[in-house]
Amino acid sequence: MAMTLRLPPDIEDQLKRLAKHDHRSVQQQVVVAIEEYLSARETNEVLADPATLRDLADARESEQAGDILYGTDAVRALIAERTR
Repeated sequence: MAMTLRLPPDIEDQLKRLAKHDHRSVQQQVVVAIEEYLSARETNEVLADPATLRDLADARESEQAGDILYGTDAVRALIAERTR
């Protein structure tokens, strides 16, 4: 998607300085800023949802207890064991 973005001069200057410092183009710097913003919003949504936090805690406990399977072979073996 192509778009034109009009920014206040102070923000444009800041973006140019950051882009130069980070060895990126201004366009790349804008993309990184948007990605970071979207990631922060997603994190905030997760942190605001008690059910999701409980699910994450359960997953962490399962992982620490070694109750996690990795790979298709492990899953197939478990399925075969359960169908016996």
